Amino acid sequence: MWPFTRRSHESPESETAKRAAEKSLHEAQSRSPESEAQFHESRRVKEQLKAHNRANAYSDFIEGIVLGRLNDSRS
Repeated sequence: MWPFTRRSHESPESETAKRAAEKSLHEAQSRSPESEAQFHESRRVKEQLKAHNRANAYSDFIEGIVLGRLNDSRS
């Protein structure tokens, strides 16, 4: 058997990668509340748009009925 020895130091590349990963993690954690707020805001706007579109569709439906009745009464 060969006596394998463990390296007591890490390679510079792995140290750099480790630091970059830690930095990325810290940035992601610090932005978490901001991203959550943006997510909730976009969800709120999306729901408002859906409600607005529903109201417009209903308004168009009513307008079609009224205009149809006006055309029928003129005939």
